[in-house]
Amino acid sequence: MSTPLCRERIGDGVYFSSVGEDKFKSDRITVCFVAPLKREDAAENAIVPFILRKGCRAFPDFTLLNKKLARLYGAILDADVTKYGDRQMMHVSIQALDDRYAIGGDEMVRECAELLASVVLEPNFDADGLFPEKDLELERQYLVDTIDSDLNDKRIYAIKRCTGIMFRDEPFGVRRYGNRDEAGRITRQAATRAWERLVRTARVEIIFTGAGNAEAAKRVFAEKFSALEREPVEFVKPAIKAKAGAFVSEDEKMDVAQGKLVMGYRCGAPESREDINAMRVMSAMFGATPFSKLFNNVREKMSLCYYCISRYDRPTGVMIVDSGVETANRQAAQDEIQNQLSLMAAGDFTDEELANTILIMKNGLQTVGDMLDTIEGWYLTRILEDDSLTPEEDAADIEKVTAQQVRLAAAKAELETVYFLHGEEAAGDD
Repeated sequence: MSTPLCRERIGDGVYFSSVGEDKFKSDRITVCFVAPLKREDAAENAIVPFILRKGCRAFPDFTLLNKKLARLYGAILDADVTKYGDRQMMHVSIQALDDRYAIGGDEMVRECAELLASVVLEPNFDADGLFPEKDLELERQYLVDTIDSDLNDKRIYAIKRCTGIMFRDEPFGVRRYGNRDEAGRITRQAATRAWERLVRTARVEIIFTGAGNAEAAKRVFAEKFSALEREPVEFVKPAIKAKAGAFVSEDEKMDVAQGKLVMGYRCGAPESREDINAMRVMSAMFGATPFSKLFNNVREKMSLCYYCISRYDRPTGVMIVDSGVETANRQAAQDEIQNQLSLMAAGDFTDEELANTILIMKNGLQTVGDMLDTIEGWYLTRILEDDSLTPEEDAADIEKVTAQQVRLAAAKAELETVYFLHGEEAAGDD
């Protein structure tokens, strides 16, 4: 049985949150540095958590660190970089067996918290006070390869190109790992400065999930962060555009067998949680279920695409529709996608379709509690949205969305950007 989110300030811009969940035999602790998403800092920030996981002052190389993790019953240390709206988040996490299952009364929560705090705040610097060159080289290449993987997956590449065009002059348009060229130029000095900047200025969200003693972890981090001089950045939630701007359409040629059509819609600035939920349900009914308008009509009945899916992004107020199409079908697919949205705005859907869409969304929310990392991800998002809504409460709110709200939500969506990635055959050729 889960307990509600408990969050408190334990330092200057440092917050400790816990969610108790007694069905798990392990606990997870994550330190997340939340920083403004900026083109000039993104790549340097992104490399930091991956270098940190290589070792720390107490365990200065990967071998010694892995031995320590093995002694902690095979604890897992991991790192990641995500973004939410205009914020970049650098995560370092540890997951390990709970105290209840340790032999001889080992205090697993405390030991794991101490190790994670050491990894994050006491890096393995060399004699020059910098990250070791070997670690920097390995993680720099990893970062470049990760960025390159977007190009290898043409669907992801096309979606990011479309959003990059929509938000070309806004933080939303910056990729979570930053620019490839900038990533390839990161030096030891730059990476070390990025770590120092994050420790000094980032908002720090520490999240504990599991059935263990969260207080033991909180005490460790409160002590560690209280010793630091910090100047945490203040975040102001950016305004969401109320209307679409000038229409933009861009085509790009590449060696691809299947064209990728991505359409970006501005859905306006929601005035309430009810508005957001209506957009979520509308987008799901439009193109995110096996019986959606796009799947049933554009794909199945008209055979204009291989797939066609819509997603609504809460922090930006944007709906993205991405599809795989033959070049010859590009315009027909684009027109029919627009037509299906117009039909939804006119109320051309049944009560059964609405009920089934809501049921699928509620079932998805029920899976949030299946794993510690999904629980953590849910509540981190809620923290960034300045609320503490549980998945169960969200499901109850989703169930209240009406057909009229869905119709109005569809009417608000305005096409602003179209991006088409295709092969050497020119778009529009027979």
